[in-house]
Amino acid sequence: MIAQLKDAGLSQNKTLRMIGLSKSSYQYRSKPRPAVTAPTPQRDRPHPAALTAAEDDAIVGLLRDSEVSVTETYYRHLDDGDYIASLASFHRRARREKIPMARTGTRRRTKKTPADASTPVLAATGPGQVLCWDISFLPGPYRSVSYALYLIIDLFSRLICGWTIQHQENKYVAAELMDQVLAETGTIRTVHSDNGGAMTSTTMQRTLDKHHVTQSLIRPGVSNDNAQMESVFRTVKYGPAWPGVFESIDDANAWFGRFVHAYNNEHHHTGLAGYTPAQVHDGTWITTARHRQATLDAAYEANPNRYRHRPQVAIPPDRVTLNIGHDDGHTHTPPTLLELLAG
Repeated sequence: MIAQLKDAGLSQNKTLRMIGLSKSSYQYRSKPRPAVTAPTPQRDRPHPAALTAAEDDAIVGLLRDSEVSVTETYYRHLDDGDYIASLASFHRRARREKIPMARTGTRRRTKKTPADASTPVLAATGPGQVLCWDISFLPGPYRSVSYALYLIIDLFSRLICGWTIQHQENKYVAAELMDQVLAETGTIRTVHSDNGGAMTSTTMQRTLDKHHVTQSLIRPGVSNDNAQMESVFRTVKYGPAWPGVFESIDDANAWFGRFVHAYNNEHHHTGLAGYTPAQVHDGTWITTARHRQATLDAAYEANPNRYRHRPQVAIPPDRVTLNIGHDDGHTHTPPTLLELLAG
């Protein structure tokens, strides 16, 4: 038909428009590709930037030998100065091989928030400005036995600043712990917590007034108003080292003391771009960032075809907020490492 129309004096473009056929379809039908007897699916075709079998096996071996989460495994390996692949590649291998890592749990139901409750809004641009705290309970050897864990963290760095484990919740214990932490810090301007009895007691209020600290409380039934504390408790109770129950309060104190040291000094926090709370709190994260950037630069020079752009190490946020999603109408983003060093 096309040949007949072209012989009648129509151009090829007019002919294709008349019969409703695109140029690419006409070219393909005129000169079809040779048929492939056994085509390889797209997902099975080798990519020039794909990891080698040795690299793939190395990632799987690291994950199988690890006793921590995928993210923690990746950052520990990166800080050792050896880079194989991205964090996403580590997660893909863990899913593909069905490697069990850190445990997860389900969220609990919360009460409906009153319509007239005000939303607490906080921001910290450095350590020693805002503290968050809460009380959780650790299971004892019997169903009716539990131990009260009092925990205080720095909002900016997530560093655990103070803690104690007692047989029960007590406002005087809470006030004494808070008094000790505030005296050691000396620069705190706000303390944020839920509105439980130990948090809203006159004893606690007198302690905060003594140190000229403002009290901030969550809305009833809204755990997101103290999201950083909920995150810490989740790390405590759903991490791979969680024992499940404690034989005694001494056992709980011993275990949690080890946890605090590991959390502050060894735990690579995802909310801190993979740095530990202690590194962000004292500013030594920048040394680790330089080391990581040197490792990524070496990986880029070895295999530049695996990257669209030269990889750049992430840095922790320079402003941590609570219930602030935007800054002056725009999402707040931290500077890059190069911008930070140049400044």
